[in-house]
Amino acid sequence: MPAPFERILFVAASSLADPEEREQLLDRACGGDDELRSKLDRIFTLQNEAANFFEAAPELAVSDNDQEPESGIGGRIGRYRLIERIGEGGCGVVYLAEQCEPVRRKVALKIIRLGMDTESVIARFELERQSLALMDHPNIARVLDAGATASGRPYFVMELVEGERITDFCDATRLGIRQRLEIFVQVCQAIQHAHLKGVIHRDIKPSNILVRLQDESMMPKVIDFGIAKAAARTAEDDVTLTSMDQVIGTPAYMSPEIAAGGTDLDTRTDIHSLGAVLYELIAGRPPFDPKRLQGLDMIEIRRVLRDEDPPRPSALLASLDAAELDQIASCRQTERAKLVYQVKGDLDWIVTKAMRRDRDQRYQTVNALAADIERHLRNEPVSAGPPDRLYVVAKWIRRNKISFLSGAAIVLALGVGFGISTRLYLLEKKARDEQERLKIEATFARENESGLRQSAEYRELAAQAAVRLSYEDYEAADHLLGQIPVERVPPSLEAARSYSTVGRWHVLAGRWKEATDHFASAAVALATVDPSDSDALSIAFIPAAATLSQAGDHDRYDALRRLAIERFKQTTNPIVAEQVVKSALLMPADQDILSELEPLALLLKRAIDTGDASLVGNRDRLAWTEFALALLDYRRGDYTTSGGWATRYESGRGRNLSRDASLDCLMAMIAWKSGRREEAVVRLQAGKKAIDAVFAQKMNLGGANSFWFDWVNARILCREAVALIEG
Repeated sequence: MPAPFERILFVAASSLADPEEREQLLDRACGGDDELRSKLDRIFTLQNEAANFFEAAPELAVSDNDQEPESGIGGRIGRYRLIERIGEGGCGVVYLAEQCEPVRRKVALKIIRLGMDTESVIARFELERQSLALMDHPNIARVLDAGATASGRPYFVMELVEGERITDFCDATRLGIRQRLEIFVQVCQAIQHAHLKGVIHRDIKPSNILVRLQDESMMPKVIDFGIAKAAARTAEDDVTLTSMDQVIGTPAYMSPEIAAGGTDLDTRTDIHSLGAVLYELIAGRPPFDPKRLQGLDMIEIRRVLRDEDPPRPSALLASLDAAELDQIASCRQTERAKLVYQVKGDLDWIVTKAMRRDRDQRYQTVNALAADIERHLRNEPVSAGPPDRLYVVAKWIRRNKISFLSGAAIVLALGVGFGISTRLYLLEKKARDEQERLKIEATFARENESGLRQSAEYRELAAQAAVRLSYEDYEAADHLLGQIPVERVPPSLEAARSYSTVGRWHVLAGRWKEATDHFASAAVALATVDPSDSDALSIAFIPAAATLSQAGDHDRYDALRRLAIERFKQTTNPIVAEQVVKSALLMPADQDILSELEPLALLLKRAIDTGDASLVGNRDRLAWTEFALALLDYRRGDYTTSGGWATRYESGRGRNLSRDASLDCLMAMIAWKSGRREEAVVRLQAGKKAIDAVFAQKMNLGGANSFWFDWVNARILCREAVALIEG
């Protein structure tokens, strides 16, 4: 038996904390190979001895007074006193510990176990530590500290998360379907945050999502990024970890591509696992029966996950016996017939789309999955459902019950009133006057009803456009959005995403006028509907500003940047501030705009001085912040300070070619204004050469230049520099 297989099998079995599950895995994998089984048993015996030794003496740490060392539970690792072991995995042990300084608090301390500190295991452990350090989200367990013991074994300290696994919590508190979906949306937001930081979890399951009550609200926390994969890792790095990663994960929630042992994983593997968790939240059972999977060998498990589709949640519920279905319905505060009705339709479609075996047919982002759930909660059409007219109308009626009933009542009242007035008309003139009055009221009612109907029709057009975009039918989506007047753009996240997507399609085809209109509409729709202080929202203003400036539409650009400043003037997010400053200064600004940007500039400088978490360790984000400050000081006429920020940026050159080209054009203008004419010409030629090369061969929106608007911004600054220096 080749050594790599033994290593893979050992790591897979080590990741199972339950001894019975470990024995079942070894029985299935070894089959009748007694020699292999005996060898693995000896290895696990040595591992257990090492673990017992660690329980007795996890680390020898010299106390502060350099006296006798302390050891064992109650001893210290650095500034942390170990209290008890609370968990373990294939290569790490987690302890409840108390931080002794500078503050006292309970924390979770994770360290590699004795006997497992091989080079590859340490590499995975270091990856987990770096992955967690990237993230700062209220629904993700925070990393508080990290270091290495005296013997060189790495450890890190995390926020101590107290709570129950999400499915147990929801059942214990008897949460209804709506409340479960609201908690799940928070989980989606946490995973989306990880994806934006370039981290894939790869082992999303109920036990890695803990929920607790906090100030009478339910707070989910995603934990255990222990097998997370940084999305930006190189292929060479992936090969190093492949032998371990191929067998890591929980089969009942594992995506087909992980089951197949693929190394080209992306964020859509987490979307599949989220779909499996959502399946269990609403149906009370995982999509694949864990007992059935336990009885299969690894090859057969992979075949099931790759080739079989689980039943729809409503179909699973309908197949259960009455007693079991009653128990599941009771945990959701409903009746069995109502539960099947609640799940059938939208939720079936959402779960099915999230768990497609072909990842190109799944939701392409976690935000898209969360948006469909929110549409379901608002009784709006979901993108996963069939876009037939009856379905859309039914959703509209359910969403607008009061308006619909009021309209029906008005129509009925008009019919009765008309009949009465007609009868009175035959009797006397007073009846005719009453009839005229009723006609006037009817006209007003029809006009009011017409306005409501038009608003509903425009929202329906935007919803249909979103559905067409899910099938990449850009022309149809563009046609649908073109029927909505600019002044009646629906204020919704769905409409904003549709306008942005179609705008990018127009940019790729070189249709700048159409792209400009769509991005401007998307920015306005977002600004009026989403109150959050998120860089995922502020970044929408950048393509809108870029296309308006590119088209030379000065009036609409000025209105857009004033809208952006007003919308985010109270932000505390440095990334938001940087994006607003950058998009507001593509073209020269008057003193009023520069004054309004001052609070954002102070926020950026403070973030750099204090080492803000969003900038520490992220050279790209820090470089954008330095560039934004350089551009702001140039617009103020402070060329010395502007040049200082630009010089600080120079140390990060080569990481982003479009940003480097923008800097060259900005530095050319700074040098020209400062009297350094030769330097200005050289800088301008360098920036212009890079920009012309990109636009000469057209930009590839799906590849490395996916942030196409950064190149458009560079082109706008280049145009200004050419006018200054060559004009």
